Amino acid sequence: MTKHLTGTRKEWLSARVELLKAEKELTRRSD
Repeated sequence: MTKHLTGTRKEWLSARVELLKAEKELTRRSD
């Protein structure tokens, strides 16, 4: 389990960036 987490650290980081972008879009729309 830990190995998998560390192995996909880059993927997790990029996914987090995508999430942040989506959140920014949502807040922009609600404004």
